[in-house]
Formats: sequence, structure tokens, C-alpha cells
Amino acid sequence: MSTGRRIALSFVLGLPVLAFLLHHYFVHGAGLIPTGFTNSENVLYTSYAHQYLDNPGMHLGYSNPFDGDPASPAIYFQPHTLLLAVGMQAGIDPGLLFSLFGFLMALACIYIGIRLLEHLLPDTPNRLVYIVLFTWGGGLTAITGVLSTILSGHLPDNLLDSIYPADPANGWWGLNWGRNFFIPLEAYYHFLFLSGIYCIIRQKWRWAILVGMLVAVSHPFTGIEYLLIVTGWLGLEKIIIRNRNIPWWVLAVHLLLTGLHAWYYLGYLPGFAAHRQLFSQYSAGWTYSFRVFIPAYLLVLLLALLSLRFGKAGWFNSASQRLFFCWALVAFLLSKHEWFIRPMQPIHFTRGYPWAGLFLLGLPALVLIREAARRSQVKKIMFSLFCCLLLLDNTLWITNKLLDRSATESEGHITRDTKEILDWLAKNGNRNDLLLGNSSLVNYLANTYTAVNSWESHPYNTPMIEERRKQELEFLQSGERPGNWNGRRIILLVDTQAAAPAINPQLTTKIIFANSRYQLFIP
Repeated sequence: MSTGRRIALSFVLGLPVLAFLLHHYFVHGAGLIPTGFTNSENVLYTSYAHQYLDNPGMHLGYSNPFDGDPASPAIYFQPHTLLLAVGMQAGIDPGLLFSLFGFLMALACIYIGIRLLEHLLPDTPNRLVYIVLFTWGGGLTAITGVLSTILSGHLPDNLLDSIYPADPANGWWGLNWGRNFFIPLEAYYHFLFLSGIYCIIRQKWRWAILVGMLVAVSHPFTGIEYLLIVTGWLGLEKIIIRNRNIPWWVLAVHLLLTGLHAWYYLGYLPGFAAHRQLFSQYSAGWTYSFRVFIPAYLLVLLLALLSLRFGKAGWFNSASQRLFFCWALVAFLLSKHEWFIRPMQPIHFTRGYPWAGLFLLGLPALVLIREAARRSQVKKIMFSLFCCLLLLDNTLWITNKLLDRSATESEGHITRDTKEILDWLAKNGNRNDLLLGNSSLVNYLANTYTAVNSWESHPYNTPMIEERRKQELEFLQSGERPGNWNGRRIILLVDTQAAAPAINPQLTTKIIFANSRYQLFIP
């Protein structure tokens, strides 16, 4: 396949992502303004990028934007965060920038997937079916969810919502590969991950190391997942298999990268009190049970088990198959690491990685099954039904998302009043301002659109959030400023349409901005 045809095919396969973005921007309730944030967590990452715009001077690191303290240490770095900051500095809307970045990364990841499958199946005709199945295949989560909903007797108003019981966070944890293309940074991480695998299989060692470095500095979870998979496989190849096609220095460099990655996240960052507090908050026991991972991975697991039986297609008969075995095994064990150690968001290691490892491990069996299906009409029908079953999860999930219509305000769609308040804060606020108030939405979005610091914002990235809530409530009731707020301008935001605690009247004597919904005061 020529490069032009690969690019065209990548775009065709990426059309569901494009349709999802267009739906976000053009299908919503009257009076709502799309922000480009198709998932509430996406605000986090543009907030990180905005730190480069807020802090004066040239610097590589950024601080936690949800700390509320302009003096918070700038100890974090990812290359994509710096890239997003450059785009925001150029005046591109944060949400639009993030969405475009994600779409381009989805196309790039699909393209690398095509190249990988072409390399693995050089003599196989009509590879399109395998490319489609790898890109958009899934499991049995939708069927399992529907059956469990019917058995429970509690049918939702929208019947398509019954697909979610076996698909965590309404499908946003991305248990299959393609689902992650709808999450901009996951599309980027998956592009890097798959690029590294492709370079390794092609024995492009220097490129593989470069990509490995990018993965390591881009994300703690994906970084350690990739490095453990690749380093484990390299150790297997060099020490057990004695593969002479791999230089020893490749294993040595990956061991070094793994050690540096572990040191940065488990040694360097915990040296800062602010990060230790965050680490204790987001080391949550988010996991998934067999009721989820069995339907999610069953179809590709069956393919992998069939590959084990098929002679040349066995798990350990080629270096690439051994790599896919390490991929599937390590990714799954990381996603269930609460079996061994204290859980630190185990489900973060799912993201389609166990599924993809099993799919590629079972690819030889899939090819043989398809070849056998050519010789019988019945088998051809059965193979077609199996392909439809693989595609069902994402087909139903995408359909449900495209039929949805946002009617209430959220991070993805805001009212004109909310946009007005954010615009005012962006023009009149600075990094020394401390934003308080009863609008959790504005407190969250302010970190992306303005330089002001919210005292209470994201539930997991705001340090000591319960203590902060208590301190803010005491201030609103007594009017007495805490000592750690001295030297800062306090901006009190009141959302008149939301529940609010009792506020000392002396705090609301000086109003600086108001519209039909919000009021801003300087206490």
C-alpha cells in the first residue's frame, strides 16, 4: 500500500472521531457554547499548559495549577504540555487546540497501526479486515451490559445506555484500542506506544529508544507500562532466547530508562511535600473486576489461545509473538496490580493495552480462520458474524454518543454567563489572585482560561481539598482572612443559581463585576 493510500485509509478509519468532534461543536442545547472539552478530565491538561503562560520567564517545568499557590514548585514536565502551551500562546482556543491535537494523534496512531499490520502480514491478501478490526474491535462489554440491565429489570430511558454496566465510566476507560482515540492525550500516548513497538519489530533500535524516551517523559502510567513490557521482552530475548539480532546495549539503555522513570516518579517528585500530598490523593483503588475484564478481553483471548495451538503461529515461535505475549501479560498484570501491591489507579493501565496485546498475539489465528472461511459459505458467514461481534462494542458506543445532545451546562458546554465571567477573569486577573466561591465549574475552568488560582478545584489534584473547603467556609462565615492568604487579592465568586453557604455581609460590599447569574466581589 502506498503512503498516500495509508493516509487516506487512516482518515477514513478516523471518521468516527471527526464525527464525534463535529457533534460536540454543532449538536447541543440552545444557549450553550461548546468549549472543545469532550471529556471533563481534558480540562486538566490545558490547565497544565496554561501554567507556562502564567509564570514569567523561560522554564521547562510547570507547577500544579490546582495548588492555588503561585509559588508552587515547577517540577513537572511533558513535551506535549509545552507544545500545547505554544499553541495557546499563539491565541488558539484551548479546547479547540486540544481537540485538533487529539484528532491528529488519532490519525497518526491509526497510520502506525496500518504499517504494523502490513509488516506482520506481508504476504496476506486483503489486509483491510484486520486493520479495521484492530482499529475498532472490542469485546462483549455491550452485550454483557445489555443482558445484565435486562436481568436487573431497570431499563434506562435510553436503551443504548444499557451497554455501560460492564464498561467503566460509561466507556471512557477505553478497554479496547480504538476507544482511546476519542481522548486526545490517550491518542497521543497510544501513538507513541505503538510507534515504539513498530520500531522494535523493525529492529530500528535508535528510533525505538528515542520513542521510549518520549513515552517515559509523557505519562507516568503509560511510560512505566511501555518500559516494563519492552524491557521484560528484551531480557527474555537476550538472556533466555539468546537472540543475537538484538544488541546488548539496547537492553542496557532500556533498563536505564526504566530506572530513571521510576526514580523521577518514586524518588524525585516525592521529595516535594506538595506532590506527596497529591500522590496520596490520587493513589486511588480504581480497579475492575472479572465481570468487566472477562467480557472486555474474551474474544481476543480466544484468538490468542487458538494461536497457541497453530504450529508456526504459536506464542513463542517468533520474536514478535513473544513481544505480544509480554505486552498482553504485563499490561493485564499492571491493570490488576492491586493483587500484589497497594493500588494506584490500576484501571489506568487498561486503556486498551491488554486488549491490543491479545489481539496481535491472536492475529495469526485470525488469519488462518479467515483463510478457512473462504472454503465454505457457512464458515464465511460465521467469520463475518464474529467480525461484527468484535466491532459491536464501539459501534454501539459511538452511536450512543452521536445520538446524545448536551442540554445542561458542563465542562464541554457552557452558558454565555459563564463565558463572560471567565473572559473577565482572564482580562483582569493575575496569578497572585485567589478565586473562591460556590461555582465548581468556574473554579475548574479558571485554571485553563485565566491566570487566577482557584483555592478549591479538581477533587484529586487540589492538595488537602477537605481542609481547604473547611478553611474557605470559615472565612466566608467569619470574614477573617487566614494567614496563608496574606498579600493576595481575594476574588469571591457567587453563582446565584447554585446553593451557597452563608456569607458574612462585610465580604460582599465591593462588587467588581456582575451579570444575570454571577457576582464578583473583592472582600
